[in-house]
Amino acid sequence: MSDFIWVEKYRPQKIEDCILPDSIKKTFRDFLTAGEIPNLLLSGPPGIGKTTVAKALCKELGADYYVINGSDEGRFLDTVRNNAKNFASTVSLASEASHKVIIIDEADNTTSDVQLSLERLLRSSPQTVDSSSLATIRTRLLLPYIHAAVLLTFLLTKRINQR
Repeated sequence: MSDFIWVEKYRPQKIEDCILPDSIKKTFRDFLTAGEIPNLLLSGPPGIGKTTVAKALCKELGADYYVINGSDEGRFLDTVRNNAKNFASTVSLASEASHKVIIIDEADNTTSDVQLSLERLLRSSPQTVDSSSLATIRTRLLLPYIHAAVLLTFLLTKRINQR
């Protein structure tokens, strides 16, 4: 069995199942209570759970989501623009989906023109599309892109010794 299948099989499906600092977990619980997903920028080191949290939030709210990897297709403006616009403009097959979320994984690896295009899309369709951008290195993101989102930083506060 490949690692990918194992990771997806055991990925937490709910915010409550994610291992997070209490303050960040409370923020996500508040989003669930309100039934809303603001445009988010999740920042933190690789492997800390940014993608897992974004997917769990979408699943719990019954949101349709589309993942763009900033290191792969996220580097090409036409691909991102077309895929994001197509996703934003289509009707959800899941009738209960009240949100459409574009998750930009590794957003810090996208080019500046891609970031500006996504920022314009978010500002032009606030009732249709929400965004969760996941970045390891926040300083690689443009200010207009950062200011279009709520910033949550995931940090390790203490080291866990494994033996």
